[in-house]
Amino acid sequence: MVTDGEPTAHMEDGEAQFSYPPTRRTLQETLKEVQRCTREGIIINTFMLDESRMLAAFVEQMARINRGRAFFVTPERLGEFVLVDYVRGKRVRSSR
Repeated sequence: MVTDGEPTAHMEDGEAQFSYPPTRRTLQETLKEVQRCTREGIIINTFMLDESRMLAAFVEQMARINRGRAFFVTPERLGEFVLVDYVRGKRVRSSR
C-alpha cells in the first residue's frame, strides 16, 4: 500500500473520523491496526519523506511494534530505497 502515511483518520462506530493534525485517538487507533497487522504476519515498511519530528517518532514506534523498517529518505532518493527494499524482500522469500 502507498499512502501519505500521516494518520489522519480512523473508524469510529462504523464512520470514518478525519482530523488534521492527527488526534491522540487516531494515533492510538492506528497503532492498534499496526498490532493487528503484526499478528497477521503483515510487515509494514515505511518510507518517510517528511521531516516532522512527531511523525518520525510515530513511524519509529510503528516499526518497533511491527518489526518492519523505517526509511527516512529524500524524494530524490525514494526510488532507490524502494528498489533495494523490494529486491531484499524477494531474496528473503526465494531463499526459504
